[in-house]
Amino acid sequence: MHHRQPKTARARAGLTRRGAPPVVTLLILGVILTNATPAAFAVDFAHPAFKRVWDRTDALVASGQVTRTWFWGPEPRAAAQEQYIDAPTGTGTRLVQYFDKSRMEINNPNADQTAQWYVTNGLLTTELISGQMQIGNNSFVNRYSATIPISGDTNDANAPTYAAFANVSNTRKSDHSQANRIGQFVTNTINKDGQVGDDPTKAALSGTKVTYFEPATRHNIPDIFWQFLNASGPVSENGQIVNQRLIDPWFYASGFPISDAFWGRVKIKGETQDVLIQAFERRVLTYVPTNPLGFQVEMGNIGLHYYDWRYKDAGKPPSSGSPTPIPPGQATPTVATTGTPQGTPAATRTGAVPNPTPTITPTPNPITQGLVAFASNRTGNFEIIVAKGDGSQERNLSNRPDAYDDYPVWSPDGTKLAFVSNRDGNDEIYAMNADGSSITRLTNDPSQDTQPSWSPDGARIVFMSKRSGGQPDIWTMNSNGTELRQLTNDTADDTNPSWGSNDRIVFTSKRSGLSQLYTINPDGSNLVGPITTAGENFLAKWNNAAKRIVFVSTRDSGNLEIYTMRPGGEEQTRLTNNSWEDWDPSYAPDDSRIVFSASPLDPANLDLYIMNTDGSNQQRISIAQGKDIHASWKISR
Repeated sequence: MHHRQPKTARARAGLTRRGAPPVVTLLILGVILTNATPAAFAVDFAHPAFKRVWDRTDALVASGQVTRTWFWGPEPRAAAQEQYIDAPTGTGTRLVQYFDKSRMEINNPNADQTAQWYVTNGLLTTELISGQMQIGNNSFVNRYSATIPISGDTNDANAPTYAAFANVSNTRKSDHSQANRIGQFVTNTINKDGQVGDDPTKAALSGTKVTYFEPATRHNIPDIFWQFLNASGPVSENGQIVNQRLIDPWFYASGFPISDAFWGRVKIKGETQDVLIQAFERRVLTYVPTNPLGFQVEMGNIGLHYYDWRYKDAGKPPSSGSPTPIPPGQATPTVATTGTPQGTPAATRTGAVPNPTPTITPTPNPITQGLVAFASNRTGNFEIIVAKGDGSQERNLSNRPDAYDDYPVWSPDGTKLAFVSNRDGNDEIYAMNADGSSITRLTNDPSQDTQPSWSPDGARIVFMSKRSGGQPDIWTMNSNGTELRQLTNDTADDTNPSWGSNDRIVFTSKRSGLSQLYTINPDGSNLVGPITTAGENFLAKWNNAAKRIVFVSTRDSGNLEIYTMRPGGEEQTRLTNNSWEDWDPSYAPDDSRIVFSASPLDPANLDLYIMNTDGSNQQRISIAQGKDIHASWKISR
């Protein structure tokens, strides 16, 4: 059995972490306001960082120096401390400010204020479509899907609404991912009831051909929206006007697409016309072919829509019963009442806020209700151990001191573990029940089969095998060991596959000379990469939403450290910064934490640690002589 073991490193007590967190990965939460007082005048920016973000694109529009659509809106609106129960400061709140087209947020006021992700904007689209407001990373208030028109006049009774997009969008309630349609034209239609149709005449319109497919959410973006998200032009940077990308990276303002694009019949200033609409995590994009050039694509007024839904029960279905607005004792934020340009719906002050108790959707705690499986040689040979998420209640599942058992990985439903063992003479892949019973051999080949990872539905397993002439390649098989398929066939080593819920497999390959990360479809098609280039990169794992990859890199001084990135290699962010080796990371089942192996106390000893997904709060959960490695985490059942 061969492992990529950390090299010897200087030991020191404790764990530290430097650098700003990857705030973009944080869930943006629902709203509960405190200490807000109405004002009879337009509000100011609630924080200099909010003004800096607005200035970059919209100050030049406001001053008339450029002519283009607003990215945020003409002025700041409501601002307050809103409830965020997972605030890293321990206050339970975070500062937010509303704009016509979004809501700016500061999740961690102690982070670097000059960092791009210091200010984020909320997942307002997802909340309006699903009807679930987030008040914590994994806590939700159940309201209703908003029947507010997603585009155009707010009094249009026949336009598609946010609720209409519920059956074509990815939300926490359901997933509606689509096939890759690059090269095809957008002719889909949708009406106010969410009924989907087709209008082939729309293929004749410029810009409707799909040019990008987002693998993280599996939705297609037509050229007219893709060009908008990647456009360059004059921006204000530190008081200087320079030409740069207006949105960098392209998903900074919008997030990823959660629906494909659909044509809808929408009233704009009372006139019904065809509008192309696409829902993204944080914004809505619209394309009105009859608009003047430069204003055909715009961001919807989702900030105003969300505010009215959240605080004035706008878009409430008649049969939805009593509302579940802000919890008891909380005030309404200040709203600007002047300076609203013609054609922009004005937010108005609200009256008394109803105060029923919110219904929280509980999420299992991965620490108290989770199980971590890992390999350990604490008894001599490597065996499979399981323990609670805090390291307590350890149990030896394999109990084969004469065998080498390694690489345990939970099935998606948590009922089985796949693992590697040499108990029958050489490295083969086995499966067993969660309690260690019914051990079954899945592979049977004289060569090495190792490093298994389950498909999202648990029907297949991807693994590394040397059965093709001794060369490490990526293979798949059914979960019972049948129907073997070779995905890669390269003279370089392909190892350590991880199968994401987006149906993409990330793996390590040396085909570029050094170990780098690539992604591929489960049928071996559409190889993408390398998506990493700096240093050597390996041991990649998807998070459970398949929106981030955690991996190990040597890019900084050759030391093994843990990083995360987006599925295409965007936003590569360092999480650990220690003099010892940090490696072999894996996500908790709710993506709230990462478990990894580290050796701060003894270079020859590897213990398991957990940390938040921004690298903070590193805690040791296993204490034993030897090496604890290759952890996999699930919620116990």
